[in-house]
Amino acid sequence: MIAIPDGTRPVAVSEALHALARRFDGRATAIIGLGLHRAMRANELPDSPFPVVQHDPDDTVATAVIDGIPGGVSRLLAGADTVLGLGIVEPHQYAGFSGGHKAVAVGCGARATLDALHHRDRVTAPGVAIGQLVGNPFRQAVDRLGQAARCAWTLLQGGPDLWEAGEPVAALARTAARLDCWLDVPRRYDAVVLRVPGTKAVNFYQASRAATYLGLSERPPLNDHATLYLDAACPEGLGEGDGERAFANVLARSPAPWGDLLEGRAPEGAGTQRAVVLALLLRKYRLVVCGVADPRPLQALGLEATSAAADDVAPADALRVTEPFRRIPRLSSAAASSS
Repeated sequence: MIAIPDGTRPVAVSEALHALARRFDGRATAIIGLGLHRAMRANELPDSPFPVVQHDPDDTVATAVIDGIPGGVSRLLAGADTVLGLGIVEPHQYAGFSGGHKAVAVGCGARATLDALHHRDRVTAPGVAIGQLVGNPFRQAVDRLGQAARCAWTLLQGGPDLWEAGEPVAALARTAARLDCWLDVPRRYDAVVLRVPGTKAVNFYQASRAATYLGLSERPPLNDHATLYLDAACPEGLGEGDGERAFANVLARSPAPWGDLLEGRAPEGAGTQRAVVLALLLRKYRLVVCGVADPRPLQALGLEATSAAADDVAPADALRVTEPFRRIPRLSSAAASSS
């Protein structure tokens, strides 16, 4: 079995599957690791030499309890002789970097597994940080869940010409070490424009990652109360999967900027963690979503959203970020030490 990502991850899936066909001698099935995102439509499916099925988070078998998380994985993977995870390696809000065991543990995980793994206390725990693998308890849980699901191999894409294969933990570490994912900036800005790529601009759930990746990183080159202009069309609004609907529902239950999500009882269900990190972002910065195909669903929840292009709204001297998921601006160490 080969676990592959859905269309929100910019991986050369078809090319990778055709390359793997020579190794698997045509005897394999590719399962799309949806997590709790919507199923891919017929015209979105990859060209594959193998049969392609889509993950159902409610058709799973138990694996092991990891740090209190009830492990579970797709029933289709449970009986496989070999499980390989195909993925992209790029910065990730909680896991440090995507890729490795995440393709199976999260992409093909049980609903209860995803709910427990993404609890507020886990995604905000000390050591959980973008770009951090070592000492990151979220990443450690993902790796142990993947091992319990018998994910033995991974094929990772770190860039157009950067591929790595092997045991998931080691292959991920090697790939992450080769990435140049930080863009040092010599000063702080009052405004930044984040140009979200099409794969992530499909809905606000995905697009909002660009803002939280920057704003919640260790050294964002932003002044207090800076404005982040998120350039994303969001044709699917908040999003159409179960996780996205949970995100939208929890935002609808309380007023912006949702500070109540950071205290008291944590919101329940995978997807709500994105509302938690959005609330963390809005404690420090202003967010404006620009170029939105239909801003009304976002506005109805209290988000600032407009159909106007980011360049028409943001100041001319704003920092422009063209690859917010691959190269994240950070204040240079020299500038940070002098401030």
